Amino acid sequence: MLEIMKVNKDGNRDGLMNLSEKTCSCMKFQVDKLPCRHALAAIRFTKKPFVDFCGDCYKTTSWVEAYSRNIFPVGHPSEWNIPEDVRSRVVYPPPFRAQAGRPKKKRYKSAGEYRNGKTRNCTICGKSCHNRQNCRNAQLCQIPVPSVTSATSNRPHRPYRCRKCGEEGHNSQKCPLTPEVSGHYLKKGSLKSEEQRLVQKSSSRGEKRQR
Repeated sequence: MLEIMKVNKDGNRDGLMNLSEKTCSCMKFQVDKLPCRHALAAIRFTKKPFVDFCGDCYKTTSWVEAYSRNIFPVGHPSEWNIPEDVRSRVVYPPPFRAQAGRPKKKRYKSAGEYRNGKTRNCTICGKSCHNRQNCRNAQLCQIPVPSVTSATSNRPHRPYRCRKCGEEGHNSQKCPLTPEVSGHYLKKGSLKSEEQRLVQKSSSRGEKRQR
């Protein structure tokens, strides 16, 4: 019997085990039928093979013995001998509660599956764990960033040209040919509406005076 002790921060001790009975106080040796960490430390101290302390269910001989006999297939359901009390039972599906939102049609991916998305690499060093903003090699090889305004700044400035008079320096809204009412330029088609508004305003004033 070997006693493996591990002192925790609280001062508690654990790891009392027995190699001959294949037991340990952590209960992993008995449940999994495999040596726990305390048993592995004891087996390494005794210099014995680890396979001798594993359960028989993990050995190849047990697997061969399990499949050595004949395996009879399941017959047709009409030939099954089902008791009457079992046949009389009616099993209903569990109550279904519709969740909010559209139901998902895609299956949930397992932990070992990877997404099909394209990985983005750093444009400076070519690695995929970061981008160029937090790259460590950015100071060693600085790549000039092309500015967006550099392509447009080389183009000559095109002056504005009015569509009414054809002169440069203003547009059709500020054209001198556009009629002006009370200091504001009117848009196309708004002169008629402005005249109607003034006529209605003058007529309403005349009616008030008559009253």
